[in-house]
Amino acid sequence: MARKTREYGEKITFSLTSMMDIMTIILVFMIKQVDTEGQLITAAENLVLPNSTSTKVPKEVSLGLVVDQNWVLVDGQRIIETSSVAAQDSLLVEALDVVLKEKREAEKAAMLAKGESDEGGGNVIVQLDKNTYYDIMFKVMATCGFSGFTNVAFAVNMKNAEE
Repeated sequence: MARKTREYGEKITFSLTSMMDIMTIILVFMIKQVDTEGQLITAAENLVLPNSTSTKVPKEVSLGLVVDQNWVLVDGQRIIETSSVAAQDSLLVEALDVVLKEKREAEKAAMLAKGESDEGGGNVIVQLDKNTYYDIMFKVMATCGFSGFTNVAFAVNMKNAEE
């Protein structure tokens, strides 16, 4: 039997249905693999954040405050040593209060420039090492409240509820 050969220039018809099926499967797979929320903040390198099973996600991050074993930092700037915060008797950390009040005034001005009202307090995300003493955390939170940052959220590692 002779084999039928194709001549050049002959049109080949093929079904696009199978190609569409493959692309749809790949698209669905990629959508399921992509994390839609991502990380809101980058954790400081020398911190061990506590684990949490909470699924609540904070709104918008306007100010980042880091309390590690050595320093209290606001937006990456060293403000006061953690040992000084622990040693003082007052709830108000003066050096931190001055910086936070400046940041709060800048936040108010930015909101007014956008035409938004400044009804609630400012938003701050606090990153604490999980071994930080309660006394230090309490003084930092109190100072945030005195400075006008009343919406305080803590950065944590999300842990699945099944674990």
